[in-house]
Amino acid sequence: MESYESKRGYGLVLMILTIALYNILILIFLKFTNSYIVANLLKLLLVACNIYQAYYILLFASIKGSIDEENLKIYAIWSLKRVIIPLNEIEGYFMTTGKIKGVKLNGIAASGFVMGRFVIDKIGMSRMFVTDNKNVVYIKTKHMNYAVSPLNYKKFEEDLIYHDIPVAQWKHNVNNSYNLHKDKYFIVPLMIVSIIILILTLNPLILHLKNAIPDIMPLNFDAKFKPIKMGTGKQFAFTQMLYGVLNMALLFCMYYASYFCAKYDRKSAYKYIYLSLVVALIFLIMQFKILINFR
Repeated sequence: MESYESKRGYGLVLMILTIALYNILILIFLKFTNSYIVANLLKLLLVACNIYQAYYILLFASIKGSIDEENLKIYAIWSLKRVIIPLNEIEGYFMTTGKIKGVKLNGIAASGFVMGRFVIDKIGMSRMFVTDNKNVVYIKTKHMNYAVSPLNYKKFEEDLIYHDIPVAQWKHNVNNSYNLHKDKYFIVPLMIVSIIILILTLNPLILHLKNAIPDIMPLNFDAKFKPIKMGTGKQFAFTQMLYGVLNMALLFCMYYASYFCAKYDRKSAYKYIYLSLVVALIFLIMQFKILINFR
């Protein structure tokens, strides 16, 4: 079995600098913000950015590949990330050098490296494990394309030829018939976030109509959850309903973003609905926290 290191360019340094910049900017905003809602959203963003970047830093630093008599394997992060491509399912390969053009569905990219799921120009949906854009090898299978950048690309190509894998060119077709409403991994979180937004919007209205909200309620908080602006119960209900409407708008945008991504990759479509779910849940928790502490 032949093992191949991935050629690594400057991407690791760029990613480390990027995450450092993200952390500095978010921490500066956190220091100067005086809003409880904004502070919580910034903290969530800080955690998400660090996890996201750390994953791709580890992926970049550890990508390797191997070819045996049955499979082409791509693995990283101490083999926790593993892709196995049976050789008998590979329809062909070809090599390119230079800037990679395409649309990112998820992942991370710069002019010299690309990792994640992308719709590549003239190739289509591809899982990219490219740590350097020189001598990139694209692998075609029936359902997915893959791309790697082996350090010893000549030996890698010889190994493909040895296993009777031909050089090929191909075009991609967009799947316009995919129906997300038949996908439980999409429809279930969509229903949950819709219910959460309805509760977020209608709960303060119902409480106000029942006179279950005090006459004086906090409308805004500082980062330590201390009221900095007070108003009437009616104003509080209106403010919370406005948050519900804003979450509806976010869900609407995420819904159509999901449909756009589903044309190319079903799994990439899920993240938008889950993003809307997390944001709506944060607003609902904050609403309940206010009602519990100030009613």
